[in-house]
Amino acid sequence: TMSTPTTAVICLGGATAPSNDNGGTAPLSITAKSKSDLATALSASSAASLSSVTIRVSATELADLYDPMALASLVSSLAPGGAVQVEILGGNSNNGDVDLTAVNDSFLLAGLGAESERRDGTSRILTARKKKVTDQEPASNKSAPIKLNLGGSSSAVKINLGGGVDDDEDDMVDEDDLLAEEGAGVLAPPPAVDSAARAAAADDCGGRKACDNCKCGRAEKEAMERAGGAAAGPADENQPKQVPSSSCGNCAKGDAFRCAGCPFLGKPALKPGEEHLVLDLADDL
Repeated sequence: TMSTPTTAVICLGGATAPSNDNGGTAPLSITAKSKSDLATALSASSAASLSSVTIRVSATELADLYDPMALASLVSSLAPGGAVQVEILGGNSNNGDVDLTAVNDSFLLAGLGAESERRDGTSRILTARKKKVTDQEPASNKSAPIKLNLGGSSSAVKINLGGGVDDDEDDMVDEDDLLAEEGAGVLAPPPAVDSAARAAAADDCGGRKACDNCKCGRAEKEAMERAGGAAAGPADENQPKQVPSSSCGNCAKGDAFRCAGCPFLGKPALKPGEEHLVLDLADDL
């Protein structure tokens, strides 16, 4: 009967398999011509059936044919403790300049532990090994068991799914109760507006007479009142009002340039000489 091979040799590109001189079971020999062929090279092998896998590739074809990601798909066919060897075949003086980063990265991505790197003539052999699954694990890797006391089979866990009063409702507040209570939860009414006090507060001069170098128009207003404007009766209401002149020259420019007590405050910018125009604006409602 023919025994099942326990080793496999994968030849990438133009690499050839070594001769079997020991007379034992011939290894499973597979040829892969591309990176995709390397990933599926052992798809027909049973899981954990191989004790070693050897990948042979020429130093000149390593960068083109060796895929660091492909080795991870071959590890499932390797038995625990099995070895993976990557033989880089040289034959020239440039073998020492070969970049082995791809091979070392493939060991890391496949979860293998790098073991050795040696020379055999003009070839370089890198070896990694699959970790063994043993019952003797370091104490640092073991987790302490947790015992759950469920009280035995005689004890029962009571779960109240309905009917009872939910304790969370005690923390809820009824909005109607807040409105019903006098002075509780209700916003205080706005304070009464004293129109006279507000008008006095708007007086920048603080109730006193106009300054000697007044520029806000208060001096002109007081001069008109002294000239008889204050004594005018209701019959004078239809007479055109005298528009105060600008002493600072900024009244026509707009509110951004006007004084705090400017008589034109709140009105749009105007051209010099148009101070007599009055806009009677009223709400439509």
